[in-house]
Amino acid sequence: MKVIFVKNAERISRKSRSGILVHFGENKYKEINIRDIEALFILGSKVLIESCAISLLSSFNIPVAIISKLGVSLLSTHMLTYYNDVRRAQYAMNDEERQKIMLEILLAKFRGFSNIIKYYGRDEPDIHYTEDLEKGNISLLLWEALNSKAYWEKVLGILPGDILDTLKARYGFEGRKPRAKDPFNKSISLLYALLYAMSLRALVASGLDPTEGLHHKTRYSTPLVFDYVEMYKPIAVHAVLKTFKSKSEKININKDGNLTKDSIEILAKEFFLIMRARIRNTRMTPYRAVYINTYRLARRIRGDEKVRYTFTYNPKKLILHDF
Repeated sequence: MKVIFVKNAERISRKSRSGILVHFGENKYKEINIRDIEALFILGSKVLIESCAISLLSSFNIPVAIISKLGVSLLSTHMLTYYNDVRRAQYAMNDEERQKIMLEILLAKFRGFSNIIKYYGRDEPDIHYTEDLEKGNISLLLWEALNSKAYWEKVLGILPGDILDTLKARYGFEGRKPRAKDPFNKSISLLYALLYAMSLRALVASGLDPTEGLHHKTRYSTPLVFDYVEMYKPIAVHAVLKTFKSKSEKININKDGNLTKDSIEILAKEFFLIMRARIRNTRMTPYRAVYINTYRLARRIRGDEKVRYTFTYNPKKLILHDF
């Protein structure tokens, strides 16, 4: 994410739904991914901006400032009206509708974990207690916790026995615990945090209020972020599994109880390798899906029951490119 300054350019155009082109002359241009732009500053008054580029920037709520001899001009955006429409629908949802949407997100998460488990040749667990959930005998929170326990047992079984033994001997490792001090749990939490940051920006751009959750409570500052990220968590988990299976000795905790700088760099590289991978037979990447699905979720909240707003991770469908 960065602030872009454009100087001595001739024209700004749209490349696609995910990028703009800054032209500096014949066959000389710079491509910028729209999701990496926090704000666009244009220096000078002679740069031509195509309307399609303005529309794209506006749809992502990216402010555009033109700095010239006349002063500073800010381009207005239609998003404020859109925000009002989306958030009015979001606030008006009843508990039944919230649970219905959240259930689809959680099912997508469990399907993603199943795909990881099958990728490593294990049998995935079944989804249980759905009938109890439908009858109202248990809450969605309890349903998720019971199924998560079963899936995490299978996921942890993917780690080689010697790595598990080392984690248990050195750190008292007992499985997935968010506040645990071992490098495995610290690694999971680190990559979850990256997902939270991406999702927060995407949700705000879509017009949704991140402080109004579907499932998580308001003690979280942005509960909708924690709700939305659930279906992308398998990506973070798979990145950590891949790292520990091949480089577990390089993932370490420093004297302050945090991951070392080298450990963070290794984990981040593995994570973004997956996030930037193209999904076979599509133009989509997991990174792009994080953003696009927030707009689809907004459409679902506004009443479009046919829109597909969930994401299911499947490592077999990725075309990985190292960087």
